[in-house]
Amino acid sequence: MQAVSVVIPTHLRSHLLRESIASVAAQTLQPIELLVVDDANDPATQAVVAEADARLPFAVRYIANEAGGVCHSRNKGAEAATGRWIGFLDDDDLWHPPFLERLVGLAEQQRVELALGGLLHHEDEHTVTPRAQLTGLTPDTALRQNGSMTGSNFVIDRDAYFRVGGFDPAVTVFNDWDFFVRLLDAGVTYGVDPEPLAEWRFHPGDRIATPSLRRAAGIGFFLDRHGKRMSRVVWRDLETTMLGIRRIHTKSRFEKLKLSVQLIRAHGPLRYAKRILRR
Repeated sequence: MQAVSVVIPTHLRSHLLRESIASVAAQTLQPIELLVVDDANDPATQAVVAEADARLPFAVRYIANEAGGVCHSRNKGAEAATGRWIGFLDDDDLWHPPFLERLVGLAEQQRVELALGGLLHHEDEHTVTPRAQLTGLTPDTALRQNGSMTGSNFVIDRDAYFRVGGFDPAVTVFNDWDFFVRLLDAGVTYGVDPEPLAEWRFHPGDRIATPSLRRAAGIGFFLDRHGKRMSRVVWRDLETTMLGIRRIHTKSRFEKLKLSVQLIRAHGPLRYAKRILRR
């Protein structure tokens, strides 16, 4: 198997980062290097990286990301990577020990440029759902159902990564889904191991999925970019999520009423009535 580099983007989560690094250290296929990219210049993060570098058999490097944001961090890590394959792991997620071996082996056996593993999605403190990406998706079908590619369940050929320019920092929500669609548009081939090989973890505190106005704006951007290729069901789910977040945050009665009308139109009157009755 050819060499693999691992990139962990991180932001003020040194306690979780330590656990993520431990899951990299436990891999049955050891990487040649681990690149931790920090966009917060956090001393606690630097200490965790220094500790890991001192005890692990592969190099663990700290990289500062002054531009900020997870997409910039992933791109900066990929630029510094020296392996043919790059695996990305968010600082709050975990890999099972065979993750790298299974996915790099799959990619090399099937001669594809991208390999995705199944994952266990911790939706909350009590609900865990297994998920796996569908096989055989095309640019025309990849947006007809919610994707199962995250920032933590794939390995990719370095050349393929840069063929599409990496992650787009302009996409603040669903940047992994956007990346997957752009890879398919560029003709990048992929394979899937449906076995759960990663843990997409739930934790308290601020996350990308937090229902903030920033998230609503990000969903709006994603709809503007990809909405024409989405199924009606996917479009409706994203639009109603965006409108619902905006409705929660507005203090204007007029704006709240206007958003309620838009939600009724997006859901359809019958579906909206059923949704209200279930609350």
